[in-house]
Amino acid sequence: MPVITALHKLGKLSRASQDTLIVMTGVVLTFVCASEFDLAERVNAWLLTYEYAQLDEVPLTLFVFVLLSVWFSQRRMREIHAEIQRRKHTEAQLSSSQQLYKTLFDGDLTGNVVLDIDGNIGMHNRAFDRICRPLNDDKNACVLFSFDWPTFVSQLQYHQELNFNKLQIRRPDGLPCYVGARFVYVPAAERKPAQIHGYLVDMTEQCLVELDLERTLKENRVLARHAMQMQEQERKYIASEIHDETGQYLTAIRMDALTLQKSNPDQAHVIAVRIASNTQHVQQSIRALIKHLRPPALDSLGLIGAVERLVNDWKKLNPSVDCHLTLDTSEQTLNEDTNIVAFRVVQEALTNIARHAHASEVWIDIHIIKRQDKAMLQIEIRDNGKGMDTTQATEGVGLVGMRERIESLQGSFKLMSGLQAGTLITGLLPLNTSKQVRPAASLLSNPGVNDYATP
Repeated sequence: MPVITALHKLGKLSRASQDTLIVMTGVVLTFVCASEFDLAERVNAWLLTYEYAQLDEVPLTLFVFVLLSVWFSQRRMREIHAEIQRRKHTEAQLSSSQQLYKTLFDGDLTGNVVLDIDGNIGMHNRAFDRICRPLNDDKNACVLFSFDWPTFVSQLQYHQELNFNKLQIRRPDGLPCYVGARFVYVPAAERKPAQIHGYLVDMTEQCLVELDLERTLKENRVLARHAMQMQEQERKYIASEIHDETGQYLTAIRMDALTLQKSNPDQAHVIAVRIASNTQHVQQSIRALIKHLRPPALDSLGLIGAVERLVNDWKKLNPSVDCHLTLDTSEQTLNEDTNIVAFRVVQEALTNIARHAHASEVWIDIHIIKRQDKAMLQIEIRDNGKGMDTTQATEGVGLVGMRERIESLQGSFKLMSGLQAGTLITGLLPLNTSKQVRPAASLLSNPGVNDYATP
């Protein structure tokens, strides 16, 4: 039991304490054995028999050897301790450098990635994950890039470096992503396989803005071309009206006036009646032409009255459609530009509904709202028709014309629609704009009849 207890206590000591205790125990046991058996006297007696070999000097030599061994061990211990401290310092510096490298690598706004020849992702930073979202089960980047991977690798091995100004990334979440990319080929060396280092810069927002600007420019070109075509059609229409209607009756009036100079009183009465009838036709023709160029109800009744008359006339042409009208401008006087833009938007929307929507109900709501302490005229036109796919590009200019008219007054235009889900058009026009510019499109003829195209 005492031995077991001693061993148990010995197991709780440190390694250095255990070694010291073993050495001391060995020395004490040697001294006890030597004292008990008179080992020194026996050794001396044995050595005296070999005096010629000077073996009696061996104990002193061994003692000196032991002292030198202790000195050598202490020196080596100090050197080992110094080496350990140096290695600890080097490891601390290496750990600090690795931490700094990791911080710079992960904190860089550029997406950095290390790939093998097969496209497997070996290492990447958080920016790469944020840009491409490539992390999946296999961690393979081949499906991310919009090019053929084997062809890309062969070209990269030949050129050593490839740059892309605008590269589309096929993100797993389906969101659009465009990057500027540089790929560098690192050949294999010292049992290290070849690698591909990629550096990506997110350009999605810039590319989307460029695409939007390109789309807007294309729409503006179409709208400008359409506006010129409508202008020429209007000129042709006005010339035809003046020539066919007004010119014809004015010629008849002129001939009657010349005849009247040579006629007797009885004939003069008949000619005067004919002149009055022709003059009435001229007045009606001019009045119809003025109405065609600009709705007179806008000047005489204002926006509310003009829209009500427009809706009533539209109902007569489309009796199968139930139209709900809500108008409230709080008796606020609207300027001329706001009136004509709002009227044309409603006119174009109704024309489009009649031609394409196949709707059974229409809701028109015009009222003034407050947004960020600013008064704005809100126009909402909704139908329950077949709707449209807003993600597909269209060649029509009707919706583009609405948007351009509203945005020309610093307003906002919004379209919401879906297949078999109806269409909602929302326009906001500011009422406190100090300077408003009349849109060129509003100077055209009746857009509800002539310049509305299928969206």
